[in-house]
Amino acid sequence: MAAVTTSQLLHELRQACNQSSPVSHIEERLIDADILSVRVHLTIAHIFINAFYNVTTGKTAFALVRENQRLYGVDNAKMDWHRHPFDDPTRHVPCAPIRFTDFLTEVEAHYSRKEHL
Repeated sequence: MAAVTTSQLLHELRQACNQSSPVSHIEERLIDADILSVRVHLTIAHIFINAFYNVTTGKTAFALVRENQRLYGVDNAKMDWHRHPFDDPTRHVPCAPIRFTDFLTEVEAHYSRKEHL
């Protein structure tokens, strides 16, 4: 994935969230020009998405969280890009880089199959 600025990623996050019916609201935390941390609240009780990006390190992490436990995630934080799958979020499964829009689509698809959204 090509490097982007925090403002570019924030713009992408806003667009994706505005088009997603399960998103209730987002909390934007632009820590500084190089670090973005966003919490995307979903309509499912107590479930949210944490999105993190650091321009300097190139580290990106998207995690679906409930009660401080990751339910699903994709990141390149400690190794190359990998998934933490829904069926076992402690595992690290190598994958291609992913954009937030695609991550949100995967979350929506997972929960729509389970009829939780």
